[in-house]
Amino acid sequence: MSGGPYGRGKAPERACLKVEFWPQEDSRLWTIACTQGDILDDEMGSRAGYSAISNEKDRKGYGRWLNHLGFHDREALKLVPADRITPDRVKAYVTRLEELGASSQTLLARLQELGAVAKVMGPDRNWTFINKLAARIRARHKPSRDKAVRHLSNELVDLGLKLMTGADPTRGVDAAVQYRDGMVIAFLALVPLRRRNLAGLQLGRGLLRVGDRFLVTFTEDETKAGTPIEMFLPDVLLEPLKVWLEVWRPLLAERTGRWHKPAGDALWLSSHGSPMTQMALYDRIRLHTAAAFGEAINPHHVRHTAATTQAIADPTHVRITAPLLSHRTLNTTERYYQQATGYEAHRSFIAVINELRGEADAGQE
Repeated sequence: MSGGPYGRGKAPERACLKVEFWPQEDSRLWTIACTQGDILDDEMGSRAGYSAISNEKDRKGYGRWLNHLGFHDREALKLVPADRITPDRVKAYVTRLEELGASSQTLLARLQELGAVAKVMGPDRNWTFINKLAARIRARHKPSRDKAVRHLSNELVDLGLKLMTGADPTRGVDAAVQYRDGMVIAFLALVPLRRRNLAGLQLGRGLLRVGDRFLVTFTEDETKAGTPIEMFLPDVLLEPLKVWLEVWRPLLAERTGRWHKPAGDALWLSSHGSPMTQMALYDRIRLHTAAAFGEAINPHHVRHTAATTQAIADPTHVRITAPLLSHRTLNTTERYYQQATGYEAHRSFIAVINELRGEADAGQE
């Protein structure tokens, strides 16, 4: 299990309190805010226009805040929701998270989530103190790694391919796991999805076979930024993916280990035959990159690596990384323009990777 002594599942006070256990008024206000309706309908909630993913993220963040109060300030839970969100309590929350080993990025995320839901609990209140506290944390933040020394996407692709070609069939399940890990790393390096989407890939949904090719596709409701994703899998991965689907995935799908859940159509399967979780993918990527490069690279850093690769190899077109990584732009309403730009961004990115890999291959001859 990752995360050190206070990692996932090891610190109950960092858990998320589910909505059904929130104080009644908090639950009521949040439910109203998320009520869907017509834009001309007076009953349409203030959060109705947000994506389901954004609402879930902020809901979980607020649930963590309430859970913290349950451990350290239970009397505050009796107050009106907006009255309990005070500067002193929020500072105490941040201090406790720091004591539990939370990074600056985690602190900023918790404050963003709390601030977003605070606007629901007290829409007429002044919540700028939350933003000011976040600004102080951001100012003192020291990146956990020097972005300038991150490895480029072509190196990640090569690592993935090396793992796949080195999978020894005589090693059975161990070989299947190694091949899968290589496929995941190369896949993510070439199609830089967010971790949720990477874990959510399913055959026939998320990953579609189109003739002899494969299309990675997610609707706007399935992405964090609310922008659709459509990218053809690069040619370099077509044959490896077919081998994964025809040889190694079926081997894992037959497994029924202790933690087994039906494999269904999940693309990535664990050693006990279950769909891989986001955390499992996270841990495997870190494991192999640490062994190969001397520093662990997580899925989010792989996305940064894609932007870095594009910027170094083709700086005049660095702005294409926004649609490549499915970031929001100022033209969020121009859906079809974004989709076309996304196609072009991915084609350009793959061309850069191919060129870099060609130079690396030439240097080894």
